[in-house]
Amino acid sequence: MYFDDGQIHIEEEDQCFSCKHFTRGVACPLLEALGQGVVSLDGDILVKNCGFYQPFKRHLRLIEPIDDLSAAVEAAGDGSDDDDSSDPKKNVQ
Repeated sequence: MYFDDGQIHIEEEDQCFSCKHFTRGVACPLLEALGQGVVSLDGDILVKNCGFYQPFKRHLRLIEPIDDLSAAVEAAGDGSDDDDSSDPKKNVQ
């Protein structure tokens, strides 16, 4: 983590990168204090053992692998059958 040009930068090595507070934006008490100027940061630090840390677990999973992506795109349709000639946004070339 480092401070540059009025912005706080979080690096992948920082514990903040996988914290629940950081994924919500600036909901982290440490980042709020730094942003409001209550705490100052001189140089750079590596955040390893933060007292505010709460692990963020992603709940994404692959439901069904797509073997033939082109067939899936054709099945979904590309929208070229629609006649939108009256819509000026869709007639831009």
